[in-house]
Amino acid sequence: MPQKQLSIDEAIDFITHERVGHLATYDLGNFPYITPLNYMYYQGKIYFHCGNEGRKLNNIKANNQVCFEVSRINKSVFGAVACQCSTRYTSALVFGVASIIEDIATKVDLLTIFTECFAEGRPFPPIHAEAASRVTVVEITIASIEGKCNVDPEKL
Repeated sequence: MPQKQLSIDEAIDFITHERVGHLATYDLGNFPYITPLNYMYYQGKIYFHCGNEGRKLNNIKANNQVCFEVSRINKSVFGAVACQCSTRYTSALVFGVASIIEDIATKVDLLTIFTECFAEGRPFPPIHAEAASRVTVVEITIASIEGKCNVDPEKL
């Protein structure tokens, strides 16, 4: 499998254009817990929103060090025998620290930007403080990022 390590810039470009990632946290018993979620990469950080309570938030409050994974299958490759079959993919891992955004005005701003990302040019009503208070916005400050892709041999 021809693999290529992504530069930091390539990994950031990749996570900037994807929309679904997997958040890894630890619970109080030190068991890993992975949550698929929508996210945005904005001004060098990763943001997501969720309900105001739940396992992922409990885990973040207990241990705010997280890992965030984003991947995409680019294509399948088929050979004459099973061991010649593969996928071409791109993936990135982010290691960082999660924090909960408490300021309502900041939450409104981030939720508006988040909605703009997902609305793809469609109009949407303004997000108000009351609505922002019903969700939690989490910011991941990136400590490190790495990525790789499995590519066709001629692209190495």
